Amino acid sequence: MEIVVHHWDTDGISSAAIIMRERGRMPVFTPPIGEFRFDPRIESGVYSSKLAYFVDLNMPGDVFSLAERGLLKKAYFIDHHIQEPISHGNIVYHNPLSRGEIYPSASFVVSELFNHSSYLTVLGAVGDVGVKLFEMERFGELAEKIAEEEGAGKEDLVKAVRLIDSNYITLDRYGVEEAVFFLSRAGLDEVLEREEWLEKEREVREDINRAVSSARMKDGVAFVSFYSSNAIISKVARELVWNRGAKMCIAVNRGFNGKYQLYVRLGKGDERCRKLIESLRRLGINAGGKDEVVGSVFEADEKKLEEALSEVKRLFELDISWQA
Repeated sequence: MEIVVHHWDTDGISSAAIIMRERGRMPVFTPPIGEFRFDPRIESGVYSSKLAYFVDLNMPGDVFSLAERGLLKKAYFIDHHIQEPISHGNIVYHNPLSRGEIYPSASFVVSELFNHSSYLTVLGAVGDVGVKLFEMERFGELAEKIAEEEGAGKEDLVKAVRLIDSNYITLDRYGVEEAVFFLSRAGLDEVLEREEWLEKEREVREDINRAVSSARMKDGVAFVSFYSSNAIISKVARELVWNRGAKMCIAVNRGFNGKYQLYVRLGKGDERCRKLIESLRRLGINAGGKDEVVGSVFEADEKKLEEALSEVKRLFELDISWQA
């Protein structure tokens, strides 16, 4: 039996759906939303499988641990995030970044690996980098070609991302996993017309707008602090950077179901994001990301939050005072 374990956002869902289109229906698992950990349900599924695909899931250490504990027979680890490569006899590691190549999404990595091309290839990337995908060297022209062949307009792709992401944003783990099965057989038009996703997206959009409207901007840096039980922090930061003119966004959510979230997004890649990830991890904060984004989640702790924000200010040389 083969299984796929994937990240909960549109890129992870699209990538898992591509694998299912190429390899056939299989059990699907996503970690508890907002928590980068494998619960007993996932560990049991991995142990029962002959082959597990881990896709768009920046958890190399956790996957390595599964293999070391004898729970993992064979796996493909497919990703595009900043991470230490895995070296284990039971794991085939595939991340272009390990050879210095930056990919916009896991969906492009998976598509290349399986010689696949569909609207899902582009959809995952639009989920991660937005419509600037179409301006990216090497990938922009290819994305335009695929989108044209599939009849997928840019506005429709952006709308589809909002609809699909409404599942994880409302912490609907079942909805995230079910979305993989849906995308594995559905066309873009069916995605855009799915009523239950349309209703979820309307509720989520109101929550995002409330947070965005409370942001403060100084010298191109947006700072926003809010309370939400929904996983909207990345969407809030993307809105401020992609659509509201911020060069950088620092977002804090104190209301994430008993935990704090700190999220930093830049308008373009910067090696200091990697340094920030390392600094936050030294503080005991679960952090990850890419060259233009850092996400983290930790127990509600004001002191730790202040320490984390101090690291952001230090690394990015920000002469800004804020009250988080």
